[in-house]
Amino acid sequence: VRFGTTGRNQFRGPGGVNLDASVFRAFSLGGARRLELRVEAANVTNTPKFNNPNTNVQSGNFMRILDTYGSATGGAYFERNIRLGVRFAF
Repeated sequence: VRFGTTGRNQFRGPGGVNLDASVFRAFSLGGARRLELRVEAANVTNTPKFNNPNTNVQSGNFMRILDTYGSATGGAYFERNIRLGVRFAF
């Protein structure tokens, strides 16, 4: 169903921003031994990505955005996540 003179796919939903970063530092401990420290951060800006608006004209929530896209378990955009790690190679 199209209203008036609107074209196909004329409107777009909200966009999303995602910035991931990581820092590694390796220390030589002599011989073949090496210690590596890691800091990894996912979604550094902690910016949510919102779902598209409700397109059901008969709904009371028409053109309202009610949810975010994805989740920490299965979506592409989740809350900020920081991991620290140590690796010892010998």
